Amino acid sequence: MGGALVALLVAGVLLALPRLQPSTGTLVVVGAARAQESIAATAVSVHGSAGWTAIGSVSGSVPAAPEQRELLALPVAVGSYNGVRFGADEQPVAITVVAGQVEPLLLGIESGHLISGAVYAGNDQVNLGLGELSGKFVPMPPFALFDQSGNAFTNQAIAGKDVVIAAFHTTCHQTCPLYTALFAQLEKQKLPPNVVLAEVTTDPATDLPSVLAGYAKSIGAQWTFATGTVDGLTAFWKPFGVALATGDSHVSTLALLDRHGYIRLVYRGVPNVGHDIAPALVTSLGADGLRELASGGDGWGAPQVLQSLITISGPDVVAASGGGAAPAFSLIDTDGRRVSLAGLLGKPLVINFWATYCAPCRAEMPMLQSRVGAQSSVRLVLISEGDSADAARTFLTSLGVHQAALLDSDLSVGRAYGAIALPTTVFVRADGSIAARQIGQLDERVLLAELSNLGGQ
Repeated sequence: MGGALVALLVAGVLLALPRLQPSTGTLVVVGAARAQESIAATAVSVHGSAGWTAIGSVSGSVPAAPEQRELLALPVAVGSYNGVRFGADEQPVAITVVAGQVEPLLLGIESGHLISGAVYAGNDQVNLGLGELSGKFVPMPPFALFDQSGNAFTNQAIAGKDVVIAAFHTTCHQTCPLYTALFAQLEKQKLPPNVVLAEVTTDPATDLPSVLAGYAKSIGAQWTFATGTVDGLTAFWKPFGVALATGDSHVSTLALLDRHGYIRLVYRGVPNVGHDIAPALVTSLGADGLRELASGGDGWGAPQVLQSLITISGPDVVAASGGGAAPAFSLIDTDGRRVSLAGLLGKPLVINFWATYCAPCRAEMPMLQSRVGAQSSVRLVLISEGDSADAARTFLTSLGVHQAALLDSDLSVGRAYGAIALPTTVFVRADGSIAARQIGQLDERVLLAELSNLGGQ
């Protein structure tokens, strides 16, 4: 009876909350350089359907990547933008501003000018850009923390493991419970081997091991909660730009470390956990946290994090030569229809796994459409990994692709087909056997050769 009442209370709260639909989102403009430098006052504009719109002026020091400096953070009208202007320099870039969400924009700067091709929008692209500008991924500095059981949580303890880390503290009632809900969702998934989930506090004075153990027990969490000394936690969070904090004042951050100890991705903002959140976490949310829960945060969540994990830490080797039967699937497409492998067979298939944030996917998609989609003897099957129907449709339309895509919301089909990185293309014979698998962006010559082998050329 008590559990039912709590569930009803949670449902009532969610339904009662206004679905805020502001006309603006937040554009956070950050700068990074190949070597530290200083820039004079420079105007920044973005280009959209109404032409160029000035968004502010920036100046001062710009750190060497992978460090970054926030140059601007301001409300911007929702919509799609396709360019940025920095002084007299212009660069094309696809920026999507969503109501109530945060969109990061990275400007690569050298000698006071934009570096050609070095403008990135979106969490994943910004992190890619920082890696590219720095010329390498950044190793996690030495750290010495301990978990809720008093066990060491150090570089040595996580060596050989891929780690998802979130900033949190137990007295936060705004976004921290949403990060905990995200971890609960990840824990339910079939994670790649040797993945560690760890929430690391920013409040060492309050979050002693006993407090963290009690918190974990209260929500049924089986993952790691870590704490340490003030100096230890300050050093741990420094590479991520996260300061120690208490209450509801903090920087919402999630990071992925690979098994070799390198920082590979950093997500900012509030995750979208939908309604898959424990009642105990809902009741711990304050008013701001409840609004974030109802509005979907900043739009990224467990599917995106899981896909990043699979890319970073999936099986080391997948046979490119194919072999075996194509795993069965049944998925909903972007037009709302259910499509199964059994219904597609009878013709050879070219199954392409992709995602909207994947730059190589965007580069190869027009070639796939022209070389495969136009043929009658071969079927092109597009499977979107973790994207919503609206996001997938928008992505394809922007590339002139007018074909429905299948939605692999929980990434299970991608895992079954060995899509350890995106894009992945699997060539399937008419009888359902796998002829070949290509991980990474397709070269046109490789595509034509595989089509010829399938009898489609």
